[in-house]
Amino acid sequence: MKYGNRWYDKNPELSELFEQIKECNKRRRDEILLDVKNIIVESDPELIDRHVMEFSLDLKRRWYDKDPISWMIINGLKYADDKLIEQIVEYYRQRFKQ
Repeated sequence: MKYGNRWYDKNPELSELFEQIKECNKRRRDEILLDVKNIIVESDPELIDRHVMEFSLDLKRRWYDKDPISWMIINGLKYADDKLIEQIVEYYRQRFKQ
């Protein structure tokens, strides 16, 4: 898999999770993103609220830029600590790498 200059490409498993989400049908993508959002909220309920003003509204080039929920979740994780990122990666391992 090719990784680029996106913030999450520093973590190949996280990048792979986002690529897999991208390839899912809308129903499954929404289900997975809801799971990820729930992990975020359980770990740091204010994470997205604290950083929402820092999200660029001008970017519309990636798949998640076109959906407000996807956009909020993925951009919110940009500000997550390592522990939360590891929780998301562990979710990915359990859900997709069985």
